[in-house]
Amino acid sequence: MGKSQVIGFVVASLVSVASLAPAQASAPNARHERHGAGRGMEGRPGRGGLFRGISLTDAEKSHVKQIHTTYRAEAKTLRESLLPAMRDARAARQKGDTAGVKAAWSRTAGDRSKLRALMDREKAEIRGALTPEHQHLFDANAKQRAERRADGRKNTKSDRNGRAGRARRGVRAS
Repeated sequence: MGKSQVIGFVVASLVSVASLAPAQASAPNARHERHGAGRGMEGRPGRGGLFRGISLTDAEKSHVKQIHTTYRAEAKTLRESLLPAMRDARAARQKGDTAGVKAAWSRTAGDRSKLRALMDREKAEIRGALTPEHQHLFDANAKQRAERRADGRKNTKSDRNGRAGRARRGVRAS
């Protein structure tokens, strides 16, 4: 192969690599834009799908945002008060200390119940801000969420031949 052919191959490969680089750089941005498109109150994953299928009016959106901001500060302080005990529980779990996990978990019972009550009040207030037809969809979504949670709890209890906890991947029940 001649010197000119080698130079030709090098130039061709550089051009092809250079043309692929911008396409690869734009792919993640397009993916982020696609996932973010159309998500607002209706598609917030953090709400467990309570707004699934509901197109809120502008008045409903502003009222729901106002409710969220009202409850946000109190919920944040409750969550922050839970952090030390939850860190202790995690450390105990990683050590295999089940008594330590239970002790840390029981220390948070009061704050967890306060947080649950706060979330229930917020949910009720949000429901009250919706139109009657949106309330119907909201209630149906809340019922589905409760069923999903119950199914998840059922899988974590010791209902599988006396074994507690979720099954690990790749581990078969014998």
